[in-house]
Amino acid sequence: MCRDMDYHLVLAGSMKATWDQVVFSFRVYSMKFSQRVHIPPSATLAMNSAAQEKKKKGETVFNLTTGEPRVPLSSFIQEGALKAMQSGKTFYTPTSGIVELREKAFEWMNINYGTHYTLENSFATNGGKYALYALFQAFLETGDEILILDPYWVSYPSMAHLAGATSKILSTTFENGWKITVSEIQNALCEKTKMLILNNGSNPTGVLYTREELKNIAKVCFENNILLVSDEVYSGLTYDDAEYVSCGEFSEFVENIVVVQSMSKNFAMSGWRVGFIFATKEIISQLSTFQGQSTSGTSSISQWAAVAAFEHSKEIMPEIKHELEMRRNIFAEKFEKIFQKKIPVPKCGLYYFIPMHFFGSVGENSLEFCMQMLDRANVAMVPGIAFGKEGYVRCSFGGEMEEIEQALENLGKVML
Repeated sequence: MCRDMDYHLVLAGSMKATWDQVVFSFRVYSMKFSQRVHIPPSATLAMNSAAQEKKKKGETVFNLTTGEPRVPLSSFIQEGALKAMQSGKTFYTPTSGIVELREKAFEWMNINYGTHYTLENSFATNGGKYALYALFQAFLETGDEILILDPYWVSYPSMAHLAGATSKILSTTFENGWKITVSEIQNALCEKTKMLILNNGSNPTGVLYTREELKNIAKVCFENNILLVSDEVYSGLTYDDAEYVSCGEFSEFVENIVVVQSMSKNFAMSGWRVGFIFATKEIISQLSTFQGQSTSGTSSISQWAAVAAFEHSKEIMPEIKHELEMRRNIFAEKFEKIFQKKIPVPKCGLYYFIPMHFFGSVGENSLEFCMQMLDRANVAMVPGIAFGKEGYVRCSFGGEMEEIEQALENLGKVML
């Protein structure tokens, strides 16, 4: 729309406006946004918004888009936050996080995942999502390529775009267990390749890689001087006695490995916005500068709450995992009973990634299917296309059990 048209629209819309108001409105309407913000909104947040709109109209919506464990916050965490506020720990903290938190974080990693981190390798951020954003900004430049495995977490490609990089998508399949092979990675490498992002305990599939598979991937990245960013935010949500292996344990390749962690999933602290980066001291130093000029660091109260969470991790984490494993199992049982289909049960995470034909759908358009189910069954799901994989939907078992069961019953009534 041209400037003259903007001007006339403003005048027509507000004939009694003062000249200052007209000038201000003109400037707003004629402002040009940067190309970097031409990115799609988060699909999970978009579906949540659509569900909220229906709720505003008085309709009951059953939400299977939840990207967090909906369990009560531990009293230990509440007490840690309250104690911090009462003792006046409410001011700016060091950019890289308070020492007490960074120590607890690397000790937790070393004890649970066999890593060998020290304080200089530990860095606190405003959630795992910002940790990834900071890494992309710090390492990627215009013309660089990042290898992303599909189905991928919805924000990876957009974060790469914001950094000026190009996403090269490597496809995995249901038939191959949603895993990439070393040879497929090697074939995708070129002189522009700068980074590989690996989400072990994948969102949306829940796939877990073995120690041997991860070590081989780390070796390829090391030999080709590619940064391996290991997104491990679901590490504590493993089921059926499955082992979670952190890429951080491969000390021989440590110079090319960055591990991202978060309190959101493992401790059900999504709203507190505390995440971590574990890397070499050289990487941490650069990230500290970047964070200092962007967010300055995460909330002081959130950091002390996270300290309390780590101190009581042996009490907190098993309870969360037990509850989620129960919800996961009931979801599978209920789904099979209604749709007469046995769905693969994830070993990690919060989600089922289900082929649409399991619901009885004959189409492949996942967005259209999800919108229809929201309209007809009052059930919110995330379309597979948001993760780069058409023909699937992501259903979370992170919500309340009653909501999960009612959602599946409603879907069955509509589809069968």
